[in-house]
This record gives sequence, C-alpha cells and structure tokens, in this order.
Amino acid sequence: MYPLENDELAFNLGELLVARGEKVAVSETTAGGLICARMLSVPAASRWFDGGLVPYAGAQRWEQLGLDREIARTHGAVSPEWVAATAEGLKRAMGCAWAVAESGIAGPQGSRRSPKPVGSVAIAVTGPSGTVTRELVLPGTRVQVMMAISQRVLELLSEQVRAAG
Repeated sequence: MYPLENDELAFNLGELLVARGEKVAVSETTAGGLICARMLSVPAASRWFDGGLVPYAGAQRWEQLGLDREIARTHGAVSPEWVAATAEGLKRAMGCAWAVAESGIAGPQGSRRSPKPVGSVAIAVTGPSGTVTRELVLPGTRVQVMMAISQRVLELLSEQVRAAG
C-alpha cells in the first residue's frame, strides 16, 4: 500500500466540506505539499479542494497573499501571527470558505534566524467563524515532522469544520 492510499482523515474531511458546500485552500511551507497531496488523494477532491501553495521562499508569500512583512519581522515566520495572516490572506485571495497555513522548522538543523527548536510549527485554520492557531513542537526526523504537520493540520481543520455546524 502507498502512504496516500485510503487516507481516512482526508476522506472524512472531504465529506464534511462537501456536505457544507464549501472548499478549502492550503498554504504549506514545512510540510512541502503533503497536506495538499493527502487531500488530492481522495477521489473527487475537486468538489472541496480549491488549491494550494507551497511558498518556500518568503517573498512569494508576501507578494501572492499581500502579507505585511512586519508581521514576520516582529513575530517570526514560525508564529501564530504569521500563519494566521497567511491563512486569512489565502482565504481572501482564493475566495473559499476555509484556508489553512503552516510554518515550521523540520530540521535536522535549526533555524539561523529563530531560537525555536527543530520540530517547532505554527498552524492556522480560518473559516466562517474566524481563525484558530496552534503552536506545537513535534518530535522525529525531518520527514516524520513533515508527516506530523500534515496530520495535525487535517485534524484541526476537521475539528473546526465540525464545530462550525
């Protein structure tokens, strides 16, 4: 079996969004496309997946989403403030009901610009009732951290969609 086969979490998320008639967009840096890949592994994902960005270089994010560079300077790119602004900018740009964003440090080396440890990640989900953020420190290798980020983002998004009714 391939890792993306039968992704129950992504499938169930899709069912929730289809039932609501809503779509989601994704901005992911550290997970490098894994969140989008998990969503797109679900047949007929086009009914609920609007699109995704993997803006690994900071300038791309600022230009495409109209983000204020001062947020990154003040709070850092691995912060609730930055991922909230990213998710909100993506939601506006795509015109969808939901958007998620994540930023982190997968390792194996830490960041030269941040004192945060390897495995640090900030995630945000924005939807009809506002924006929710989480900060986590995830253990493991680079790929394990990337996979854990995709899992946590899908879990938080599913939780928020359910809570929205």
